[in-house]
Amino acid sequence: MGSMKIAVVCNSDTLAIPSIRLLKEQHFLVGVGIPEMNSAVLLNSLQTIGIMPDSITIFPTVSWRESMENWLHQLNADAVFVIAFPWKIPASILSIPSKGFFNFHFGVLPKYKGADPIFWQIRNMESHGGLFIHKMNAEIDGGPIVWQKEMAIIPGETYTMHCTRIGYEAVEELKLLLDHMDRDVLRGKIQTAHEGLYYKKPDTGQLKIDWVKQSAREIEYLVNACNQKYGGASTFLRNREMRILEVSPVDMPPIPEQLPGTVVHADALYGLVIACKGQEFLKINVVHMQEGYLSGAKLFSMGIGIGEQLI
Repeated sequence: MGSMKIAVVCNSDTLAIPSIRLLKEQHFLVGVGIPEMNSAVLLNSLQTIGIMPDSITIFPTVSWRESMENWLHQLNADAVFVIAFPWKIPASILSIPSKGFFNFHFGVLPKYKGADPIFWQIRNMESHGGLFIHKMNAEIDGGPIVWQKEMAIIPGETYTMHCTRIGYEAVEELKLLLDHMDRDVLRGKIQTAHEGLYYKKPDTGQLKIDWVKQSAREIEYLVNACNQKYGGASTFLRNREMRILEVSPVDMPPIPEQLPGTVVHADALYGLVIACKGQEFLKINVVHMQEGYLSGAKLFSMGIGIGEQLI
């Protein structure tokens, strides 16, 4: 082991850092490439695991292809591992390393192709996501799958909690993948034809809570999917946007049916409880507004009371 030369291209610290650390410890790692737009955070995270700036290449937003091509020719890597990279890599670059490029896709393929499968899987209340590693070709998330591992989505887990956990879980899969590559027994499985459903990142409309149409459970999972990357799920109170970062379901004694989104309980201990459709209720735990990060109890102390409406 350790004879292969592997480069990593990444744009996520939580998902990539544990795997990069393993590659470094096992003496596979020959370099890390990161996009300019997120470089400050990533440089900091990489340095905490001992990757020095001279081993890191920053790809400029405008000329990243030329930069990546030159970088690969200099490194002479056998393979490139891609972990959450925002741009489509052209076939001419994919063919440079002898073993090719491998994309670490943290979503079930082929259903969750495209950008940010973690958000979509949590929002859609899936019980499982996964790590699907595929050899890259010119089609987005379309190449043959060489490794797959189902990973649970734990109820109540936020986007960032899930990323952190599966970033560490991926290391065990990476060890097995490296062993298969080293023994030259890695085999690809062609993906079944499937219209990947979620090519794009969520737009502002998809981050909004629809109190009338969404169930309490759907709202809870949307809130979790938006925390912390998207700054919370969006709603409006007194014509001002409020981003909800944490809610929890509560049992309430029967009350006359309320319009979904109505504050039905407000006090200094429990804060605010909101009616959802079908006589279900959510307690607001944490929100983000212009005034800062606030608890439901703090909203009550600011004068928000029973009968007010979240739109």
